[in-house]
Amino acid sequence: MSSTDDHRDDTDLDPTEVASPRTGRGLMGGDLDRRVETSRVPPLAQARVLAPFRRDGDEEATRAFVAHRPLHIEIGFGRPHYLLDLAAAHPDAHVLGFEIKRRWVAAAADRSERLGLANVRVIEGDARPHLERLVPPGSAAGVHVLFPDPWWKKKHHKKRVFNSEFTALMARTVAPDGALYVKTDVEAYADLIVEELSAAGLSLAGSGTSDALLAALPRSHREKKCAEFNVPIHLFRFVHPSPLG
Repeated sequence: MSSTDDHRDDTDLDPTEVASPRTGRGLMGGDLDRRVETSRVPPLAQARVLAPFRRDGDEEATRAFVAHRPLHIEIGFGRPHYLLDLAAAHPDAHVLGFEIKRRWVAAAADRSERLGLANVRVIEGDARPHLERLVPPGSAAGVHVLFPDPWWKKKHHKKRVFNSEFTALMARTVAPDGALYVKTDVEAYADLIVEELSAAGLSLAGSGTSDALLAALPRSHREKKCAEFNVPIHLFRFVHPSPLG
């Protein structure tokens, strides 16, 4: 599966591609401050784009945005269909999206403005350090991770988004009464996701469209393509275990 920041929803689905390796960028490594310091690419100058650590005032603006409740976060949104539909369906919520591909960040910012979705903000970059430093624990009513790259080759497994570090961060970010929503079209990776998130302390609360909360979610561009080619989708909803007693 992909890194969430290299969302697979931004490419058309070829039915011959489903069981074959994909190329792409994984989660960025290294120190955030160092990456920012050496970046020569200025942040996008769009109203809905936040660039914390890169533009004066944006760190404070990001903290203010994520302080709102309810808060939804999509990691690696690719084509912004799902992100914007989610924001439209929850006008009382703030919706924050992360994506490493600049064209989709720009598209999300532009379309959200044209649609009058004032509750959307997007960040160009790796979600991980931003979540660690700017989003308080237990903040998100919903975290959404759709169709991450499976990184098929063994030497690339370390690039998979669902590793122990990321799943621990998800357990930290999701609110006690919130949920992590995951969609994938790769059955083998679906099994790994369940295993990794269970090890991180999250419980599988629902799967498939028989779960009302999963059925009510928007459909992404890739999900629609999967339906067109009759490719099965694995849908999961993870929550914190109920306290004992």
